[in-house]
Amino acid sequence: MQVYIEYVILNNLLINALILVLTLRFMRYKINKIALLFASTIGVAYAVFLPIFDIMNIFILKVVLSLVMVATVMGRCRLKRYLCACAIFFAVTFSLGGAVIGISSMLSYELSELSSSLIPFYVAVAGLGALCMQRLISKYVTLARRKSKYEENVVLAANGVEVECKAYYDSGNRLYYKNKPTIIIDESIALRLYGQNELIKLDSFTQIDTVTGKKQMQVVPIDYLREEKKGDKIYGVSAAISRHIKGEYKVVLHCDL
Repeated sequence: MQVYIEYVILNNLLINALILVLTLRFMRYKINKIALLFASTIGVAYAVFLPIFDIMNIFILKVVLSLVMVATVMGRCRLKRYLCACAIFFAVTFSLGGAVIGISSMLSYELSELSSSLIPFYVAVAGLGALCMQRLISKYVTLARRKSKYEENVVLAANGVEVECKAYYDSGNRLYYKNKPTIIIDESIALRLYGQNELIKLDSFTQIDTVTGKKQMQVVPIDYLREEKKGDKIYGVSAAISRHIKGEYKVVLHCDL
């Protein structure tokens, strides 16, 4: 039987990486890519030299190499956690081994032909791909939940006009103007509420401290602010007009609202 060395390297490198990544995920450990690559390479070196030095094909040596690989990716940790990681490593190894053998059987491969096929490589790629997708989806869901917690659709009323727009709660917005909590609105919202001529007549400016320094901003009265979901009207609010609000949010809400 002819065995291609590149197949052996690809199969073992990816399978080892998948087993170690799953072990670290179960242990809730951060993945060190350099340590992961080094540990996977240890397994590859064993697989490459095994056909040359048949004496290496002993059970105890395989166990020792596995323990070294786990120690490499775990780093310094308590003995109990290390032993737990080893148990998970062997459990995942046997599970993936069974999966590879099962797929080979379905595809009518003999067990002796596995080393000369790319079946383990495909299993490893599929597993690592699934882990990456799961991480991306989890990250997207977390960001969406966090974002939904701080965003609101609000209705601003002033000068007999109501304007609906997207708003964002900013815990750093602690602005007050004449003892009134002051939200920040985009200039386009102010123009829809008051119009250009009315804004010119409302000659009320205040100095506001921002992250870029102190700025003079025009402040206009708001009749009320209403959150779309709650329906309650909030009175006694002022609005500072900004020309620098970018993106879909046109209102920055006050932390005390």
